[in-house]
Amino acid sequence: MKSIRFFLLSRLLGGATLVLAAAGAAVYVAVARSLQAGLDRDLAARVESLASVVFQTREQVDFEFSDQLMPEYGGEEGGPATPHPAYFEIEFADGTLLERSNSLAGADLITPDEVTATPSYWTAPLPDGRDGRYVAQRIEVHHVFPEEGPDRPTAARLVLVVAQGREELVALERMLLAQCVGACILLAGLIAALSWLAVERGLEPARRLAARLDAIRVDDLPAQLEVGELPAELAPVADKIDALIGRVQTALSRERRTTADIAHELRTPVSELLTVSEVALRDGNDARAGRIALAKVRDVAWRMGRSLSTLLKLARLEMGAERIDRESVDLGGIVREFLRSLSAAARERGIKVESDVGLGDRVAGDPEVLRIVVSNLLSNAIHYSARDGVVRCSFESPNGSWRLVIENEAGDLEPEDLRSLSEPFWRKDRARTDSDRSGLGLALSRALAEKTGMELAFELENRVFRAVLSSDADDGAF
Repeated sequence: MKSIRFFLLSRLLGGATLVLAAAGAAVYVAVARSLQAGLDRDLAARVESLASVVFQTREQVDFEFSDQLMPEYGGEEGGPATPHPAYFEIEFADGTLLERSNSLAGADLITPDEVTATPSYWTAPLPDGRDGRYVAQRIEVHHVFPEEGPDRPTAARLVLVVAQGREELVALERMLLAQCVGACILLAGLIAALSWLAVERGLEPARRLAARLDAIRVDDLPAQLEVGELPAELAPVADKIDALIGRVQTALSRERRTTADIAHELRTPVSELLTVSEVALRDGNDARAGRIALAKVRDVAWRMGRSLSTLLKLARLEMGAERIDRESVDLGGIVREFLRSLSAAARERGIKVESDVGLGDRVAGDPEVLRIVVSNLLSNAIHYSARDGVVRCSFESPNGSWRLVIENEAGDLEPEDLRSLSEPFWRKDRARTDSDRSGLGLALSRALAEKTGMELAFELENRVFRAVLSSDADDGAF
């Protein structure tokens, strides 16, 4: 559909035209039949008039016709011709001619094979070639002498046929048709104008909504459209647009925050690289200082590469460009491997680690994804746990499903912080100077879990933070 305006106008005008055409045709047919009935009544009256001047005396039937009283039948013989004459013919029941009008000039009218006392009407050409209307009726002569008595003769039976031209009827029908067509065209034009005004008025809220949308700028998104009162059909559209604007605002805010956080995350290592490079250049003759500077550059570059790789991984997951493999994975081996690699950091902070996840605890999943998620969860628990605290790991696999729970003491977290834990670069204390932590771990972990059919939930109870990685029975443990 290219245009709502065209669709509405075409349907309205098309429907109105059909209704007007049907109404005009009905009026024309009804009036034309009424005119035809009027002509037939006139013919029937002519039959009665002719029958009234037929007399019978004994066995003789006389027709006392007056050309002066009925000049439409052609007038006197030899007189001026009537422009559009009528015709009559009277015959006895045996076919013997009693009388015919002078307008026939010796010709015969069409007589049906069977004529009854009820008038019969039909349309046929007249003797002069005009389109005519005929009526035929059988009558009995009522003017009988003597009127009473045993010697009263049998009334003669006659067949009267009367015909007259239809030119006046045809002219009236044509005039009626022209009037009906003209009225339909006039009404169609009026309906078209009213329909146009109605459609334009009805589309005004849509144009107002479109103009308001066209005026929106990305750098100045409104809280809502504010287009005034809208009809019931457009109100849901405006509500959806308001919701879309809200989502766009959220996405733009997240993008701006992410850009700022990336700049913040890279600013420190870049500054470190510049500082180390300047020191190394000043102490160019000190080989030991050069090796220390190179090692520092390597560590900084590794942290920068890890941050960028993590961002790329998260972006590819959100775009659906990362392939996820599923196979049997030794979850217990992964937990033990990373606990061993994090043991030095745990000892440095006085963290005690307790784990009942054993070797051979297997689950179905993507090995790389599970390694990243478990690594991030364990690293987060050890680095953000209270000093001299306890980190606990437990594994359950009831009814084919499984749950890995990692909990640590987190005295500075609040319940409202749980909603922000999986946002990229979020930190409880943004002034913290730990350059090894980017704030991406939990965001990446939740994104990975969702993409592979797992669920990662965060809980806080009695100042104990708990991360729960789980999968239902369809993706359960092996």
